Formats: sequence, structure tokens, C-alpha cells
Amino acid sequence: MLTFAALFVMVVGYLAGGFLRFTEEVSLLSRPGPVESADGIVVLTGGALRIDQAIDLLTQGRGRRLLISGVNPDTSAKTLARMTGTDPSWFDCCVDIDRAALTTVGNAEIASRWAREHGFQDLILVTSDYHMPRSLREFARIDTLRSVTPYAVRRNDLWRANQLPNGVGARVLVTEYIKLVAARASFILGVGQPDAVSTQIARIDP
Repeated sequence: MLTFAALFVMVVGYLAGGFLRFTEEVSLLSRPGPVESADGIVVLTGGALRIDQAIDLLTQGRGRRLLISGVNPDTSAKTLARMTGTDPSWFDCCVDIDRAALTTVGNAEIASRWAREHGFQDLILVTSDYHMPRSLREFARIDTLRSVTPYAVRRNDLWRANQLPNGVGARVLVTEYIKLVAARASFILGVGQPDAVSTQIARIDP
């Protein structure tokens, strides 16, 4: 019993310490500095203001093209342009839309294909602050990339003025931390993950 109790305390301590490090990392990522230009920009859908800020980076000339990954199959480019208040000509010339990615793993897989097709080696990755650590982990597996620069979108409704999460923020961070730990464990144990890319949608819309 003592051995089990000691092991339990060690595991709980490890997870608690990991969560504190994760929270600190997210807090730091949520305050990005100036971003150097890259070949392309990839934004992962699923959070407020992600696409808006990615389009801002594109129109500022921070990347030659933008990939919006994980878009609902029923959402058109025209709808995205209207939702973000963007001139549709940007979507015509420089925005690609992926509707096949189902998970963060799928986002990385589709982005890898997109980068290879365009000869891109340096990407700017845009997603919510709490989602960035797990996203960077998946994008780090793309061996054809030279660099991935994070541009985290801060969720102000999750943080207090002292840079600590509020009640809602703490729940979001705990949920995301559990997903991160699960992803690490799956990789270490060699456990397969659910389908990451839809087999029904196999192309990226230019």
C-alpha cells in the first residue's frame, strides 16, 4: 500500500507540476511579439478571432499564402470573407481552404501537404493561446519544415489582469492539458489515434 501511495503521490505531483508549466507557457505565448515574415501562414479553426488575425498577418505581407485548416464543409470562401470583413479578392488570390482535417493531428498533416505543394519551409502558425502547445507538438513532426513560428490568439475572457486564468480559463486549460497529456501518452505507447483527416474530402480549395 505504501508503494502504491507513493506512486500515486508522484504521479499527481508530476501532473500538477506539468499543468503549472503548461499554464505558464500558454500565458507567455498569449503575448506574441513582432512576427518575422515566413513563406506561408496556417490558421487552425475552432476559436474566436483566429481567422481574423491570420488574415491580418496575410494582408500585412507576413506570408505569401494562407491556409485555413479545418473549415466546416458547408462554409464557403464567400462566407468566410463576409464573416471576417475581408475583401474577397484576398481569398481569390492568396487563401487556401482545407475542409478535410478533423483534429489537430489532421491540421498538421494537411498543412504538411500544403507546404510541400508550394515549396514552403517556414510557416507562421495561428491558433488560440491554450491550443498552441499541442499544435506546436504536432507541427514539430513535419520534417520538411525548417521553422514554425507561433502566433497565439489570446482569449482575454479566460485571463485575469494578473496573467492568471479565471474560473472559465482554468477549466479550458485543464481540458487542453488533459488532451496534451493524452497525445503524449498515445505517442509513447504507440496507440493509434482516431481518424484525423476525412476520407470524404480529399482536396484543398484554392
